[in-house]
Formats: sequence, C-alpha cells, structure tokens
Amino acid sequence: MIINKLTLQNFRGYSEIEIPLHEGFNLIIGDNGSGKTSLLEALTISMGSLFLGIRNTDSRHILSKDMHIRSFEDSEEYGGSVVVMAEGIVNGEQISWSRELTSINGRTLVRGAHAIKSIGANYDALIRQGETVNLPVLAYYATGRLFDEARDTKEKESKYPEIASRLRAYNQCLKAKMTFKKFIKWFRGKQLARATKGTDDIRFDLVRNAIINNVPDCENIYYELDPDKPNKGLKVELADGRTLPFSYLSDGTRNFLALIADIAYKCVTLNPHLKENALLETTGIVLIDELDLHLHPEWQKRIIKGLRDTFPKVQFVCTTHSPFLIQETEANQLIKLKGSEIEYVGQANNQSIEDIAEEHQDVENPQWSKKRQIMYEVAKEYYSAVKEGTDTPELKEKFDEAMKPFANDTALYAVIDQEKIKAEYKKRLSK
Repeated sequence: MIINKLTLQNFRGYSEIEIPLHEGFNLIIGDNGSGKTSLLEALTISMGSLFLGIRNTDSRHILSKDMHIRSFEDSEEYGGSVVVMAEGIVNGEQISWSRELTSINGRTLVRGAHAIKSIGANYDALIRQGETVNLPVLAYYATGRLFDEARDTKEKESKYPEIASRLRAYNQCLKAKMTFKKFIKWFRGKQLARATKGTDDIRFDLVRNAIINNVPDCENIYYELDPDKPNKGLKVELADGRTLPFSYLSDGTRNFLALIADIAYKCVTLNPHLKENALLETTGIVLIDELDLHLHPEWQKRIIKGLRDTFPKVQFVCTTHSPFLIQETEANQLIKLKGSEIEYVGQANNQSIEDIAEEHQDVENPQWSKKRQIMYEVAKEYYSAVKEGTDTPELKEKFDEAMKPFANDTALYAVIDQEKIKAEYKKRLSK
C-alpha cells in the first residue's frame, strides 16, 4: 500500500492543499504550527479507510476538531465540508478514495471510499479462510509514544479475548500511541517457547536482529526469565559490556528500540507466511511524528538509512526539526511547508548543516550565536553613526556592552577609530 498524493479541503489549518508523496521516504519540515502533524493525522484517515472493510479493526474518522475554522474581523466560522482525498496503490491496484464530514454534528461519510473498503473486505475474507495474502503494515507513532512505553500505561481491555490472528497487528495501530506492551508480551512468549520447547521461530530472530542491527551499541536483547535474577523483563546487552533493563536505558535508546521493534513485530505478525522475507517484502505506510525525538545527532544521521534498509518496501512519512535528518534526504524526499503551501520539494544530502538551517529552516546566520548577531547589529549601528559623525556617549556605551564577549576583536575597534579620525577631519574641513 502506497499513497502517492494527499489532497485536503477544510482540514484543520488547511483550506486546501495537495501533497505529492515519495513511494519510499518522505520528510516533512516547517515552522511550529505549519501543519506537519495535521498532515500525518489526515494520512491516518486515508490509511484507516482500509479498515472499513476489515472486521474488528478501527478506522480513523474525521472529527469535529479536524474542521477548518475561518477567522473574520468579528467572528469565526467553520469553513465547510472537510474532505480528505488520496490516490495510491492498494493491493496492486491504482485507486483513489475520499472521506468527508459535512457538518460538525455529522458522521464521516464512506461513499467516496468504496474502492479501498472493497479491498479491505477482500483481505478480511481471505484471512478468515486462511489464505496467504500479503497484508500492508499500517502504523502511526505520535510524539507521545515515549510516555506510554516509559510508564507502561494500562490499555483498555477488550471485551473479547485476543487470539493469534494476523489482524491483531492492526489493533490501535492508528491511535497515535505506541502499543509497545504488546510487543514485549509477544517477545517473551517466543523466547519462552524456544527455551522450553526448543522451538525455532524465524519471526523471533527477524525482530531481534532488526533491533540489534539498528540500535547503536546494542549487542543482544532478551527477556529475563530467571525468577532469581533482579530486574526481570526486557534486557539489553551493550557494546561496553553492561546489561541493562529496558527501563534503565536513555530516552533516546528506548524510543528508537521500541520504534524498530514495534514495526518489525507488526510485519512478522501480519505476514508470517513470508518467513525470512517478512521485513523485506511487507509493504505499507508508517507515519512518525518528530523522527528525531530524543535522538543524539549521530543517531539521527543513521536512522533514515536504517529504516529504509530494514523495511525497504514500506512508505515512511515523517516530520522533523532536525537539520541532521534533513541532510540525509535524497531526491524528492523533502517536503517543506510554508503557511498552507508547499514551498520546497527536493533533497538536501549535498548541503552543509549551516546551509540547511538557513535555506530550509529560515534561520538567519546559523553559524553565528545569538550574542554575535546582537553585537553585529549594534556594531553596524555604531559604525554608521561614527562614519557620519553622529555618535553619542550612550551609543558608545551600548556598543562596548555588546562587544564584551568579543573583546579580542581589536580589528573592529581599529576600523572604527579610523572612521572617527575621518569624521573629525571632515568636520574641521567643513568649518
């Protein structure tokens, strides 16, 4: 499953916008409030339309809070019907579909989503007959994902017992919260089966290796089954010889490990028949808000390649504020939002961090500190006044204060002294 184009009308901050998407990796950048997260939320509506045809799964509907509000001089008004349209490839078919909400008290309409709903219904029928159809992985990881895994929050229990259905990987996959607890339960069960029955399960090895190959300094990961050992649960062996419980790891490590683990777990659960190729052959769409969340810059520079190498047929749509991530984008993978428009679509892997910050993130003089920028403005003002012979003791005091952190910059003082001499000479000539 791939979405090639997303079109929105009256969705949140957008009155209308059309976003082309790369089939592999997409990185969305823009100022705070530019609508990056809104695009991901709209994509969950498009992705979730597949679940309209699959029983016991939850599609993401358009909510009243998604309605665009127009501001006028003395009032605010809803902008009209909310429409989320998508074009893409689903189960090998090029189709288009849409969802619509016509009023704040209404329900999300399905009339424009028959094509994708039909594909979902076909998946549902084949799965319940035990057919080996390939299912797409669909997931959304919002910025709140770390909070849930770190505190192991309780999930709302279903009134139905969970069975080993392939479709369980879709449970809460678009709820904007990472269900890492399910992965830990699965990982423990697979390791226990191997220890007690000698059962080899390639799916367990695939997920474990995906973590080891992507998480820096991770040499091994296992579930501590020995009741006499302290800190029972998931443990990680690090390259420096330490073995730490998952809860002892840094925020960045836990976040990155859980992300890789959860995607891999979903792939092997949805498509167990693919065996050793489950990660390589599974298609689908994964949305990640703030991909750089809690990650050291060195990790940021490797995460895009890691995701693409580990899940080569999955379409990723991510947001970031990190110039290190932007620097890793290739042709047509970078999308910049400016207001409600797309200002730039391209790549930045041939640019320096300073160029990226200045050209794509609108940072003025990124190579300068804030103090240096202030000093420059004050020095410019004072230099112009000296040149014109209009400098004052107050302006000189302001200049000296700004120059304190850069007291070694004697060249600037020399230039200004020369301008003072010139200004005095001009004054004498004019008398």
